[in-house]
Amino acid sequence: MANLDPQDFGSLSRFFHEALEAGLDHYRGLEEAPVWQPPAEQALRAFTGPAPSQGQPLDQLLDHFRDHLIPYTNGNLHPGFFGWVHGGGNLYGALGELCAALLNNNLGGRNHIAHAVEGQVVQWSRELFGFPQQSSGLLVSGTSMASVIALAVARQWALGEEVKRQGVQGKGPVLVGYCSTQTHGALVKAFQLLGLGSESLRRVPVRDDHSLDTAALRESIRNDRRAGLKPFAVIGTVCTVNTGAIDDLAGIADICEEEQLWFHVDAAFGAALALLEEYADDLAGLDRADSVGFDFHKWFQVPYAVGGVLVRDAQAHRSTFSEPVEYLETQPIGLEAGAPWPCDLGPELSRGFLALKVWFTFQGVGLESMAASVRKHCRLARELAIRVSAAEDLECLAPVSSNIVCLRYRPSSDHATGVCSEHYLDALNRAIVTQLQLQGVSAPSTTTLNGCLAIRVAIVNHRTEWKHLEQLLHHTRRIGECLDQRYPTLLNPTHWHFMQGGDGRLIVDPVTGLNRYGCSPAPRDHAFTFASSTASSVSRQAYEAADHYRQQLLHDLLAAGPSEVVPDCFRKLEHQLMGLLGLNDLEASAFLVPSGTDAQLLSVGVTASDSSASWVSVVCGADETGSGTPESVTGRHFDSETCLGVPVTRGERLAGMAPIGYRAIDIHGETGRVRSPTEMDAAIEDCVASLVSEGHSVILHAMEQSKLGRWCPSREVMDRLRERFDGRLQIIVDACQLRTDPEDLRTHLEQGDILLLTGSKFFTGPPFSGAAIFPKQVGRRLANDRGALPEGLSDYITSDALGRWQSMVACARPALQTGVLLRWRAALAEMERYYAVPERIRVDGLNRFSEQVVSLLREHPLVEPLFAPDEDWWARNDFAGRELSNRRSIFPFLVKASQGGGYLDAGQTRRLYELLNQELDRDSLEPLGEAMRRAAGQCCHIGQPVPLKGISSAALRISMGARIISDSYAAGGSFEDHLEGEVRQIRMILDKIELCVSQTLL
Repeated sequence: MANLDPQDFGSLSRFFHEALEAGLDHYRGLEEAPVWQPPAEQALRAFTGPAPSQGQPLDQLLDHFRDHLIPYTNGNLHPGFFGWVHGGGNLYGALGELCAALLNNNLGGRNHIAHAVEGQVVQWSRELFGFPQQSSGLLVSGTSMASVIALAVARQWALGEEVKRQGVQGKGPVLVGYCSTQTHGALVKAFQLLGLGSESLRRVPVRDDHSLDTAALRESIRNDRRAGLKPFAVIGTVCTVNTGAIDDLAGIADICEEEQLWFHVDAAFGAALALLEEYADDLAGLDRADSVGFDFHKWFQVPYAVGGVLVRDAQAHRSTFSEPVEYLETQPIGLEAGAPWPCDLGPELSRGFLALKVWFTFQGVGLESMAASVRKHCRLARELAIRVSAAEDLECLAPVSSNIVCLRYRPSSDHATGVCSEHYLDALNRAIVTQLQLQGVSAPSTTTLNGCLAIRVAIVNHRTEWKHLEQLLHHTRRIGECLDQRYPTLLNPTHWHFMQGGDGRLIVDPVTGLNRYGCSPAPRDHAFTFASSTASSVSRQAYEAADHYRQQLLHDLLAAGPSEVVPDCFRKLEHQLMGLLGLNDLEASAFLVPSGTDAQLLSVGVTASDSSASWVSVVCGADETGSGTPESVTGRHFDSETCLGVPVTRGERLAGMAPIGYRAIDIHGETGRVRSPTEMDAAIEDCVASLVSEGHSVILHAMEQSKLGRWCPSREVMDRLRERFDGRLQIIVDACQLRTDPEDLRTHLEQGDILLLTGSKFFTGPPFSGAAIFPKQVGRRLANDRGALPEGLSDYITSDALGRWQSMVACARPALQTGVLLRWRAALAEMERYYAVPERIRVDGLNRFSEQVVSLLREHPLVEPLFAPDEDWWARNDFAGRELSNRRSIFPFLVKASQGGGYLDAGQTRRLYELLNQELDRDSLEPLGEAMRRAAGQCCHIGQPVPLKGISSAALRISMGARIISDSYAAGGSFEDHLEGEVRQIRMILDKIELCVSQTLL
């Protein structure tokens, strides 16, 4: 039926009453509920469905209100809410809001009673703020809109009415306005929206009490006049948002009169001080303002959202916004009477009945009760400041002018008194506020004053009493002490954690800001990054995911402690990794470790725990693996310190590790000749057969993709070796590049192979994100044997990371490995982004990018690709996957010393790699064309050089990473255009190579 009213008004009445009771119950139980809590997943899902084609049952809608809305508000009803300046609302105003909704009036204009109510509220506002009877006023959504309206009037007052037709673009003098550095950001937006630009709003310094310095204001006005600019307005503030400071309104009014400037007052929440006689002197000058903006929904406690604007010159106000049109023509009598209409005083024609909730509030509460509430808040703020100032572990960071106290917790620990104490205190207090909110015990906010982060306590809620402030102080101390004493390192920024739990390659050079991989642990948006065969700088999206994880980890540790939280973190990340790769159903065991080499050492230790065998590691493509491989595959320490910071002797066998032999099968001969895949297959098969015939068991380290993109042995050879030497062979697949599709990873696990992965190559997570995945066969063998793993593994992997295998490693200890956890969270964020792109688009993007890179490398006169598309090493046809597995995504090349000349030697190639990753001094180079000048200033991070036998040179690499696809897809515009932008970056890299060679910088 077309009529949308209910057929059964009685039934609807019952639901109205039930909704009202649910809301009232919420008010009754405020003290028992958390101040705030994040929305539950179920609640979020309740508001993600498609628009319904049919009406839903009212009881279902009411359930949504009770279960998914009431518990998850922003908390400002609660007496323990002190964040920002949010009013606590009131039930009289809520009743007015309901009544206004029932009336459904449009207050843009026309002749009806609702305008009389708004007129009454505007008149009350005139009386409160000392504005003359003939001034005009309008109710708006809040002071942000009030500022736009008031400054629009001021703009026209300064430039004349022609500004409505001509605008401000290049017309007449440049207008400038003035406010303090503490003025609300809404004024900046107002300048932007009015076409004046934020640079035209001068931010005048403040005094020690954070009020505007009127002497500095005078000087700024003089300077602008001398510069030929046109000062037109000054904004004074009653209660700045940071500290509640009150500007010298009388002094500003004097300056505005002398200089003939418009005087606007931002009294967003401080307007309520007009209710108190004791603040009359502080507000002296408010009645001289040309305009004032204020909020009823803050300190006046009216439900959101409603504010107001008053303009002294009613004619100027009306002329700014009045725009007669035929369909809004007014008449002396009838429904079209009542001129001027509110739409003549602001930009909106459709306006809700904002006034009724204000009218209900004023009528239901009365000015005396309102004043008492405001007075109480100011008294509580002063008492809180006294308590804080008297405490040894707390300090006030600003004078208290009204109802805002800015403080911070300051422990006496070494963390807070060291060289970086201010940074530590900022992080500590920021974390305290976050934990107060997450724990639901209190809800202040933060701000920055004089370079220090402050806990900002705005006392605005009429329900707040001293006990709620005592609770705030108690929990601030409780949380602060716990954070400072137990988890100070977690207060370090996320990029600090990215450098922990690895080796010296992760440490950033303070000069370049880069680690030894040439990448940054923080987002490096300005650089072109194609180094994902080595390591890449973290993306902004992945960094934010890891930072969120760090803060959530801190919260979880405070709630439950590391013995419960840390193992659970490992299990969840492992489960997420396996889920993204589609492997969760295989009963495999995944372990997260710092690097692929750590994963290799763990895998060898697990395999060689069968001590009845004589083990030999056979490494395929050994000359294109990591430098620590010969030690790790033989169960020996591969550095002088482990990822857990344990000092060891490089080359020494791990405690409890069985002796393991070593065979290397290189791809390159001593003369530089490269074996074909067929030759490698034969050499690998012969080596394994020979070792087994000698009585050895073999750990075959298969290469899924090497540094230069090669793989060996073939799938056919691996299958044949498994069949021939079942029980005497364990294959460990080096898939650390993760340029292998889930189908092929699954096949390996199903056939009993161990997988080594990293999230820091193709998926471009931070370096040192390693993982070892053991097939169910290995897990069952360990369980059946009830044996022990080498105790020396405890120097590399914690009991938390080992999970259910921890009892097998003697001396394994728990440790909070934030580096591993956060790096893997960042890597998983990149995997999520990549796999969120539809498969068809991913494959198409990989194909097109690969074709473009190959073409550019083959055409460039100074570059020689190491592979041609028709060579055997290029083909990957025996892989099942048709996305990453069967196409090349690492493109190695040599660089010539000059056109037609020999290659750069290894040292020159290293120098070229470093120069590419720097911004070159363009002025010190020979005269360059525009393209080369751009290239000189561009940082280009590509894969590190790989030394090659026989030719005394090294190969550089352009490496395709997941972000090429995910960034292109997430750009929101044309996927093709963004992908072309990536190709343009490759062209610039080649330009920079040519620049470095031609300018003899090597």
